[in-house]
Amino acid sequence: MKEFLAQHMELLLAAVGLCIFVIAVVRMLKKAKKIDREGLVADAVVSRVEEDRDVESASTSYLTYVTFTDRDGTAREAVMARTLKPEHTEGEELYIKYLPGDYKMVREFKG
Repeated sequence: MKEFLAQHMELLLAAVGLCIFVIAVVRMLKKAKKIDREGLVADAVVSRVEEDRDVESASTSYLTYVTFTDRDGTAREAVMARTLKPEHTEGEELYIKYLPGDYKMVREFKG
């Protein structure tokens, strides 16, 4: 058994990494659907757009952050989904949906 593990360690680590990635994506998709179903709508302003470069894959993506006031009157900042190109600019006003008590991620609301 030790010999098998030693010979296939890279493959096993890759499989574990893939499983962790898939679980993270599934959780994010479930949360996005929950926000779409149950989220509250709020006015928001794009506070910043950050470029995120992955040196290993030579790819670039963008994180859009928005500020909004929740239903309790508290100012919040949250991130919208990662995109391959910048879709919004700083200062732009838009509508978002968020889950009360969970402000890390919001979704743009176009309804």
